[in-house]
Amino acid sequence: MATQEVSTLAHGRHFTRFVEEMRATWAAGQDASLSERARRLLEALLRETPEDEAWSHQLLTERPTARELYRDPDYGFIQMGHFHPAHYGGTPHEHGPHWVLYGVYRGAIDISKYRRVGGGTGTGPTELEVVETVRLTPGVVMPYLPGEIHSPRAVDPEGSIVMRFLSADIDVVERYRYKPFDPASQLPETSPPTAGRYEAIFSR
Repeated sequence: MATQEVSTLAHGRHFTRFVEEMRATWAAGQDASLSERARRLLEALLRETPEDEAWSHQLLTERPTARELYRDPDYGFIQMGHFHPAHYGGTPHEHGPHWVLYGVYRGAIDISKYRRVGGGTGTGPTELEVVETVRLTPGVVMPYLPGEIHSPRAVDPEGSIVMRFLSADIDVVERYRYKPFDPASQLPETSPPTAGRYEAIFSR
């Protein structure tokens, strides 16, 4: 635990308080309200941290594609920091049994949420429709719960600092990703992938 304590202090006092409060939230109960309680804590971190605090300054100046800022040794949650250049994004996906919070520190991202037409659940050809697209601006956090299909896209021309909070390590579980059949749905320049036909792939 000493190593984790040193690393949070090195990121600054707001980040250290965020981790302490998140650990307390986890300890208080891991029920259906946990993602909402966690969302409020991440929003406070994004809104209250100055640009000269260690974690925010590093992301703003070094612009890493992905950086693990904290991994909890007891509860397993992970806080990632990202710099997303304009139009950066991916194809629709979900996080298996886990949930994720997306938040913006600087810039803006659009996140589209999808559902399968007809309610299919297996691998192979499927069709996705867009349920909603929301724009996250500085200090705004959105949760995506287990099984919710989503895709983010950075829209600020100067790039965006995105904080992604994972309830667990998603790289060790199998989960669904969706590869577009239609080239027009691949990676549009200014918005997340559209509705249409996809290939559902279940893998790590």
